Amino acid sequence: MEEGTYGSIIFGRKNQRIHTFYEILRDYKGRFGAHMVHLRKPLLEWAGNDLIKIDMRFKLNAAWCGDPNVILIEWHFLLEGGYAAPLIIGGRPMAPDQSLFVITEMKENHKHWLTGGRLIAVELDVHFEEYIPFAESGAALSPTGIPGFG
Repeated sequence: MEEGTYGSIIFGRKNQRIHTFYEILRDYKGRFGAHMVHLRKPLLEWAGNDLIKIDMRFKLNAAWCGDPNVILIEWHFLLEGGYAAPLIIGGRPMAPDQSLFVITEMKENHKHWLTGGRLIAVELDVHFEEYIPFAESGAALSPTGIPGFG
């Protein structure tokens, strides 16, 4: 059963392996600008919504997901490649308008090893941030495709 996807990673049960999250934290913020007023309190001005930030936590254990190192390699590939993809959980996108997300940070807590150093359990925290492609912001593209030099 598929619980969600991010790029090539499928959350849930697949090929008799379980790779799923146990916690999701979603962070919404508004942006405000403070204007200094002489001898008065500053005035706040609404500047729009900030990017959505999502933290997902996973427990990877060799007993139910196979070799955790294989899964970690896939997560590292997505982080190091700056891959942007929709984050879908329960068949619904985690942000409006099919927004894309990138992985901005990962933390691995290696928990258990077998004799000989084979890793069998990892706690993985993945931090996603909403990604708005530069070209969609109205910036011009040059004939060579370089943003902002049109």
